[in-house]
Amino acid sequence: MNTAHSEKPTASRKRPWMLPGERTYRRVILIVAALALLGIIANSWYQANQKGEEVLVEHTENLAQVIMAQAQNEAKIWFIEDNYNGLENLAQHLQNQEAILEVSIQDELGRNLVRVGHDMPVHTYLTNLPDSIWAVPMVAPVYDRSDSGPHLLGFVRITFDYDRITAESRPYHRASLQQQAFMLLLAFLAGVLVTFSFLRRRRPISVEAPKE
Repeated sequence: MNTAHSEKPTASRKRPWMLPGERTYRRVILIVAALALLGIIANSWYQANQKGEEVLVEHTENLAQVIMAQAQNEAKIWFIEDNYNGLENLAQHLQNQEAILEVSIQDELGRNLVRVGHDMPVHTYLTNLPDSIWAVPMVAPVYDRSDSGPHLLGFVRITFDYDRITAESRPYHRASLQQQAFMLLLAFLAGVLVTFSFLRRRRPISVEAPKE
């Protein structure tokens, strides 16, 4: 009797893992979850960067259109007054701006009246520019809108350097991207911690041996 009773376990027994190799499964799940979070963050970062570039280009185009509209209105005055000096001063004033490469004011037949910035055909001029310059030419007609209907007076062509226009906005765009990257990093760390808390290894539970 005593011998049989002594063969039964007297120490505490430990509950085994629920599944064989559970530690490996947990590690795999944790790695997959981390990779999924990284993928989501990378995709969010890419979309934010692309959206920021689109907004930056749109802002640049809007600013260029505002400058062009102002040039149209002033050129209209000088066309109506037949003031060649006024057109020349307008072209010179525009070309003095850092974001403008060249200006051309033409009559209703497309013949150059004033050209500032170069003395070459515009195609040749644009072809000879360095590849690093983001040159964008814009042409707008100038009309005299009277009661009898619009009358074409001429054209204004302005070639913008988009890189210089966006230079002032890029620091703010870069700072915004850095803030977004920091927030995404915090989100990633929070996701990892939450995932780890759910998948952390359970400690074995001690179970007292039944007493007989």
